[in-house]
Amino acid sequence: MNQPLTAVKAATPMKPSESNLAGGSHSVLLNRRFLTCRECGWVHYVMTAEEKAANDRLLERYRLSATERHLYESAFRQCLRCESPAGAFAAAQERDLARAAGHIVTPVFVDGEVGTN
Repeated sequence: MNQPLTAVKAATPMKPSESNLAGGSHSVLLNRRFLTCRECGWVHYVMTAEEKAANDRLLERYRLSATERHLYESAFRQCLRCESPAGAFAAAQERDLARAAGHIVTPVFVDGEVGTN
């Protein structure tokens, strides 16, 4: 689920595009929308609905309780680092992407307007 960041413009539309680096299991995120936590500066990428559905299908076999399901869902709606709500994230700027280059970038699943104000 965690994926390294490639520097792309923050305003690019979301299109899943992954490639394999030197035969490893790392994915490169291209043409994605990146958000920055306003509290701690951690950079996240916005998951597509298809990616979220694929993750959800992987968990079906575990038959999560309502509490476990709530915890799972909330993980995609907050900052991994400081747990701030993703609804308050800002669009990542070039300086945010530069600071995060080469680091693991974590996913969030948010409404389309998050990070536009």
